[in-house]
Amino acid sequence: MDNKYKYIYEKTVDYCYKGTDVLINKLNITNDEDFFNAERELVSLRIYELNEKPLKGNFDFKYLKDIHKYLFQDIYRWAGDIRNCNIAKQDLFCLTEHIETFGNDIFNKLKKEKYFLDYDNETTLDKLVGLFADINALHPFREGNGRSQRVFIESLAKINGIYLDLTVVSKMDMIVASHESINGNYKRLKEMFRKNSRIVNEEERLEYINTYCSKDLKTIINS
Repeated sequence: MDNKYKYIYEKTVDYCYKGTDVLINKLNITNDEDFFNAERELVSLRIYELNEKPLKGNFDFKYLKDIHKYLFQDIYRWAGDIRNCNIAKQDLFCLTEHIETFGNDIFNKLKKEKYFLDYDNETTLDKLVGLFADINALHPFREGNGRSQRVFIESLAKINGIYLDLTVVSKMDMIVASHESINGNYKRLKEMFRKNSRIVNEEERLEYINTYCSKDLKTIINS
């Protein structure tokens, strides 16, 4: 990976084994390569489970935290918890003291826009891109932000009648597009979303609403 896209963390002592960059984990693996492989395998299995039986939720900040907790429950004791250290990747992500406030602002705005359900497909796709960029800038977790926000956005797209699959995007392409979006350039991210999405029929959309949305959210959607 290009060095300019490497993460910089503060307070690594709170998260990593002494003298290493390996995150303290439930498996007690201290070798970097072994941990990387184990983490990827376990999280991939959890992603598969969510594809088979998605979590129901309100598409709020709690729902994003619930997704993170589910995906990383086998790895980190802090799965689902917001980070207590600042992170940068060229640009500084949201400061820790503002994560809850800014996070709630992001998802309250989503609720006010009725989860994009009243927009046409083109506008909805643009809105999804903007939300993805906002969640990326928030970067609420110490690790696992990309996978968690991808599951969230793909799920939200489905209830809007859009099947979005970002798993086919290369890691480097996603990193570059996400970095550019932090600086207000959404072009690459929009192209990525459009290229890897398709419209589903109304029957499928209603099925996705029943699958992904809580009872309370379905009431809001149908009001």
